[in-house]
Amino acid sequence: METLSPNNPQQFAREANAGSGPDIAQLAFTDVSFMAEPRILTPLDRLMSSEPAEGQEDLLATDMTTYDRQTWAIPWTADTMALVYRPDVLEKAGVADTPEDWEELAEVSARITKDSGGDVSGFVFPAAAQYSSAQWFPINYYLWAHGSQLIRADGESWEVAVDEQQLTDAMTYFNTFFTERITPAAMQAVTDYGDPSIVGALGEGSCAMTFMPPTAFRAARESIDAELMTAPMPCGLVDGATHLGGRALGINANCEEPEAAWAFVSHLLTPETFELYPQYPASAATLDRVDVDPSERGFTKQLPHSESFARYADAPITIASLQEQVNQQFSAVYSGQSEPEDASHKLLDALARGLEE
Repeated sequence: METLSPNNPQQFAREANAGSGPDIAQLAFTDVSFMAEPRILTPLDRLMSSEPAEGQEDLLATDMTTYDRQTWAIPWTADTMALVYRPDVLEKAGVADTPEDWEELAEVSARITKDSGGDVSGFVFPAAAQYSSAQWFPINYYLWAHGSQLIRADGESWEVAVDEQQLTDAMTYFNTFFTERITPAAMQAVTDYGDPSIVGALGEGSCAMTFMPPTAFRAARESIDAELMTAPMPCGLVDGATHLGGRALGINANCEEPEAAWAFVSHLLTPETFELYPQYPASAATLDRVDVDPSERGFTKQLPHSESFARYADAPITIASLQEQVNQQFSAVYSGQSEPEDASHKLLDALARGLEE
């Protein structure tokens, strides 16, 4: 066993290229093509055909684990963002159901804030300009739910896939949470969904709704003395309107016993594993067989409809660069440095330049 922290695919690549390394590697979905291109993983198609693993017929994120028409890793765990909320706060505000789309989220959030006299923020989200800011996720979700995305592949080339009006609408939408004082202005300095200011507001009841991935949700639930629940994100039950993250398992090309390695991988894919391992399986069939805390059902309802960031993978511009450009321009609107029209134009120019490099 070899433990790498943080995620370090380059270390595994160096070892595998040198003829060593662990037999089985846990990989982020986005790392699989990086390992497949130099052929330092074992293609799994023959093993999957001769000894099918439980649940492999309903795997999620297979678009991230195939390369050059072969399977190089098998999706193992899956995660996404879900709407996190205080049910007692929503009930006090007279909200019976969580919002089903982005327009309803804005309307319900504004009503909660107004009716509470500003004591409760209807929706809170990290909105800092840093590339790592978690606002990246709802921005993409909003675009995807409204029929657009930042970039897309056109055969062997790439093109900008969002127009200026669509970006302007998205920037105006998220900025409204600040101009209407639905979301505290202090969130413009926050990058992480698990920031103490967000968790603390949930605990105090001054935040009605936010969003988090499973690990952050569990940490928040354990740290506050109040009931927290999850629901699908706005449009979260629409296919492709939310992202699918997670980990895959690959077998080192240097493995001397690939059949034995595959038997162990197959064991890790079973429902029994996920009764003990606090992650969600990346198989819709296995997901249905795993007992999940009722508070986390927002995640499990949404996961089969979520899709990976494969739509941006292998582009000339990296996903990290996309995050940086998007977060900077949206934050410039929140702070009043730019009007949505100007920021949209700057972002489109940055995307075009990135695709030309």
